[in-house]
Amino acid sequence: MGKSSLNNGRNNSQARKKKRISLTCVFAVIAVTYSLFINLVIVGFDGGKKETFLVGFDNGGGKENDGSAPLKLRPRNNAQDNMKAQSQQSQPISPNTPDDFCGSCKFRDTDFSCTERIDWVIKNKKIIMKEAIMENLKYCLKEGVQYVETDNSKTSSSLGGRKNNVEVAMSTSTPMNWIMVDVTEYGAIGDNNTDNTDAFHAAIEELNKAGGGELLVPSGGVYQTAPITLGPHTTLTVHGTIRGVADQHKFPAIDPLPSFGRDADFRVKRRRQALVSARHAPNITIRGDGVIDGAGWYWYPFFLNHTAANYLGRPHIIEIENCTGVEITGVTLRDPAFWTLHPVYCTDVYIHHMTIDAPMCRNYRCPNTDGIDIHSCQNVLVEYNTIECGDDHVTILAGKLRHNRSPPTRNVTVQHNILGRGMGLAIGSSTSGGVSDVLYYNNTMTQISGFGQGQGAHIKMRMRYGGYVKNISWIDNTFYYVNGPAVEINSGYQSGSSWKRTCTNSTGDLACTEVDNITIKNMVVHKARSGWHVDCFENAPCTNLHFENITILEEPKTKKPIMKCGNVASGTVVGSDLREIFDESCASLVTLP
Repeated sequence: MGKSSLNNGRNNSQARKKKRISLTCVFAVIAVTYSLFINLVIVGFDGGKKETFLVGFDNGGGKENDGSAPLKLRPRNNAQDNMKAQSQQSQPISPNTPDDFCGSCKFRDTDFSCTERIDWVIKNKKIIMKEAIMENLKYCLKEGVQYVETDNSKTSSSLGGRKNNVEVAMSTSTPMNWIMVDVTEYGAIGDNNTDNTDAFHAAIEELNKAGGGELLVPSGGVYQTAPITLGPHTTLTVHGTIRGVADQHKFPAIDPLPSFGRDADFRVKRRRQALVSARHAPNITIRGDGVIDGAGWYWYPFFLNHTAANYLGRPHIIEIENCTGVEITGVTLRDPAFWTLHPVYCTDVYIHHMTIDAPMCRNYRCPNTDGIDIHSCQNVLVEYNTIECGDDHVTILAGKLRHNRSPPTRNVTVQHNILGRGMGLAIGSSTSGGVSDVLYYNNTMTQISGFGQGQGAHIKMRMRYGGYVKNISWIDNTFYYVNGPAVEINSGYQSGSSWKRTCTNSTGDLACTEVDNITIKNMVVHKARSGWHVDCFENAPCTNLHFENITILEEPKTKKPIMKCGNVASGTVVGSDLREIFDESCASLVTLP
């Protein structure tokens, strides 16, 4: 009896052991299968090639984008409830309600939400936040829903089906010999007097030899330097201050940008190198809690008095040219001589949580101090920045040269930014290559007084530039004080009255700029000093303009109506109350309930 019980106990113990082993094997198989599944979902079944998921963006006109995006979609129409796939491929379907955004993007048969999956990816794949967000975006698009990175309970229902129209797919590759160097180890002295150009160049050369790495500018010093050029796979970490040396002869002359052809100041065929630049270099990061100072007050008199050496114009603070995988975060950019931050011909650009402090002056004493100029780039996300400047806070450009010699700009989102003094959120005036699929969302312009020119939402087009501006939206933006019209579409911008109506609808030297599918929705304007203007080309009238839910708390000192139209072919105004602010010249805009 005892022996039998002992045998039974041993048998039960062995059975339990076998069961544990079996369960362990099952869980291991599930884990491996699960991991393979996730990797397949994220990477895509593309034979090992990198797959980019880009979604076009429609603002109410129901037209597709220009067909240049890798995935050609018919994005959601504001007047419709659903979006249909455009091709026979499997394509993302827009959710029907805001609650279907991030909350619907889950692992199959799990309770992981979008934001929870980001945390999971960071923990298990050991990668940084920006890469986790991008991987999550790819997963969400594969699963047939749109991605929103914020809490879905805070998602606005006004976006017509999506909040972001851009994927910023940062590269995860890291050089094998990644190193970190401190610029002081190469002789740099942060006394705000020594020219540290040689030290910066030596440190960067060391990184280039290693195939990439991190250049540290330590805190507690002001390091003057002439222009520096970052190499591939380089991170510039600034905790102290980099300041441009006050010697124009130390800023080299370089070729003009191909899509501009000349220097912006003096129209010569050379220009000055930016203080910090990168060219044809993948994976560029500029970060830190320090300052990059353009020493603009040294440069302004040369422009105003036409005394610049060799008639070369003023340099930007940062220009990133023809790079893929760009991130700029944390730093403060101060006192630019010309534009502050200029990404040009770049792909996959992420600008976030940084500060721009550029001056605004009366009598044009410090001109053209734009905040961010996005020029002929694709897949750009600009968010959570604080920008004060003397010109456009953000503007989207696509070159000046005609005959299709300027690359387009497309898939840009600018959201959640705080805008101090400055001239608003713009498109143009350089539009030759075409600008499409741009969303300005939930930005707040906080200035309460100002001087000079200024707009809230501004499309500006020059004669001869041609190109197109289409699929552009300003949604959920607030402007406290606008020292000009809160909304302006301006043809013949700074082109002179004799050029005003002479463009043609052809692609020649006098080409008009095509304007189509523009949405302004959920805009709050506390005070604007003048009426609003939509003035399009006579030979290329604007089409598909849409205005909805615009609140004006203090109307301009002008008689109603305050919105006047010129050469507008079609569009809509939602709400009879809003209709009252439109002049009879806007009769082509159909009023909807």
